[in-house]
Amino acid sequence: MSESVEMYLVMTALLRSAPDQPVPLSLLANKLGVSQVSANEMCHRLEERGLLAYQPYKGVTLTPDGEEWAQRILSRRRLWVIFLVENLGIDPEEADDLACQLEHITSDRLVAALKAFLERTPDARAPLEPVSSSASLRPLTACTAGTRGVIAAVDVEPAAATFLARQGIAPGADAEVLAVGADHAVLLQIGTQQVALAPSLANRITLDDNAALHAARHAAWQRCSAFWSCVRGEPHVCPINDSLESSPSIPATP
Repeated sequence: MSESVEMYLVMTALLRSAPDQPVPLSLLANKLGVSQVSANEMCHRLEERGLLAYQPYKGVTLTPDGEEWAQRILSRRRLWVIFLVENLGIDPEEADDLACQLEHITSDRLVAALKAFLERTPDARAPLEPVSSSASLRPLTACTAGTRGVIAAVDVEPAAATFLARQGIAPGADAEVLAVGADHAVLLQIGTQQVALAPSLANRITLDDNAALHAARHAAWQRCSAFWSCVRGEPHVCPINDSLESSPSIPATP
């Protein structure tokens, strides 16, 4: 199925106010960035393929086959949004835009791999270094008590890195600085445990304290968590209109 066809099906699903509510062709054309004539021609072709049902003067609705395809594509988008935000540290808005492109080139084999990866517990995933502004990065020794953020880098010898990882101190871990001594020793909260770090070690651990970024990531995760039923292959459980707020308009050429 071509990307253009997929976008017609997805956008029809996103624009409807109820499952059986027709979407006006003028609205569909506007969101897809095509002329109404082009939209009309494409919708009639999709009707012939059994994917859309056209009602004169009202608009189009998805057939059962069209619904299945639309939800399958949207599930791919949600998989990618979750992956990009939670594992690559990409801003939610940018992640949604990227996911809108990736959903069209994602094979069934890749879908299965993404599902398997995301259904693992967060602790079982290998966290990557978050994408952050250098202004928000600082060594633990330069932080003050109460500073919260995410471990951005651990620049130590392999043996020390292994020790720290066992304490939960690794790139991607949430952390809070509880105290900084006069000699720059640091008491760090990681999960449910507290870890005391010598100054030489604390100075080699970088914290990203960009609170706005972390709040956005958390909000994106909360939004995407509502779509776990889609990720697990139960698309019809999802409130489709919730996706509309985060779905950009992507031009498509029929």
